[in-house]
Amino acid sequence: MVQDEPIAPDSRTLDLSALSFFEGGPTYRLMQRIGVIKGAGPSVARRSIAAIAVTWLPLLLLSALHGEAIGPTPRTSFLWDFDSYARFFLAVPLIIAAESVVGPRLRNAALRFINGGIVGPEDYPEFAAAAERVRTRREALLPELFIFAVVIFFARSLNVEQLAGLHEADWGTTVVNGIEHRTPAGLWYFYVALPLLQLFFIRLFWRLIIWTLFLWDVSRLHLNLLPTHTDMSAGLGFLGTAHVTTVIIPFAVGCALSAELAFRAVFEGFDLVAAKTMIPVLVAYVLFVEVATYSPLLLFVRPLTLAKHEALRSYGILVQQHNQMFHDKWIQGKKQPEEIILGNPDASSLVDLGSSFLVVRQMTVFPVSRAQFIQTALISCLPGLPLAFLVLPFDEVLKLIAGVLT
Repeated sequence: MVQDEPIAPDSRTLDLSALSFFEGGPTYRLMQRIGVIKGAGPSVARRSIAAIAVTWLPLLLLSALHGEAIGPTPRTSFLWDFDSYARFFLAVPLIIAAESVVGPRLRNAALRFINGGIVGPEDYPEFAAAAERVRTRREALLPELFIFAVVIFFARSLNVEQLAGLHEADWGTTVVNGIEHRTPAGLWYFYVALPLLQLFFIRLFWRLIIWTLFLWDVSRLHLNLLPTHTDMSAGLGFLGTAHVTTVIIPFAVGCALSAELAFRAVFEGFDLVAAKTMIPVLVAYVLFVEVATYSPLLLFVRPLTLAKHEALRSYGILVQQHNQMFHDKWIQGKKQPEEIILGNPDASSLVDLGSSFLVVRQMTVFPVSRAQFIQTALISCLPGLPLAFLVLPFDEVLKLIAGVLT
């Protein structure tokens, strides 16, 4: 469990209890009332089991009663559907777990603005107001009613099969006179199971929008940015670290997509190697994940750019003055007779100042490191790793993994 950032002594009068981006809200309180969530914790295991009991288990029972648990083909057999396992045993628990993984990191990142002195006492009232707006948006009923309406009326179009063009007649449909009809299991899938999955996902997305709006409020304050900070982001590097955890969301989506491709490769002869169109799709997917993960941090590009330009100017002048003094003293000989360079702090300060100026020059105006971009790309692609075992020998896959890690 992630512990909260310790509160700075001069900010203990601030009420920052509203800075909870995932816990709370109408749906959260509803789950507490019906016993799905116990106490104040996220109850990840309890909610995951409840979700599987409402989604996958009824699908199994209905498909068995209708003769679709094991059908004439793998596509019409519910128990052979890799996608259903990936969605309800992996994606749903991962999305639920994201609240307890991402939420505390974002809260600590928000507190870091105060505890790290990035927001000064003169802006505490505005920061507290931004925190209170988080509570207002999180507890608002209208957005969650809108989410309910979206998942109820658009469940059939807002799903992986339709968006990726992978829809085919399966265990949830039956064909009568050339017309597809939904079986009881298919009806449960489209009107209960799938909307519930979409509800979890879109609700999580709404909470990330609340976080982004909070960042917008904070970015407009007078921020105490330090261009010489060793995180190379003027002290805002913690934001990139916090955002890396949100990759759990595309990882969950990737599980469902990979499961569908695995089904096609195993049962329908889909050639993953020959499918050259998969490469640009994969590249586009990774780029989309990177943009979706880190785009909220673009809000800080302007203040970081201004801070860097000002630091380059001021530190440039300081370096020029110091270097001129050093040159005059030790090269031109304008020094006291008893002064010697060995053991004198002047040379050391020259190196230290030069190092500080180098940090300013190398400072990035986007608080995300290259390593974090790579980490996000690798994690988002990780669900596709099992597909390699379908097209390559086991030892070749191990060599490929070793080559990536070394």
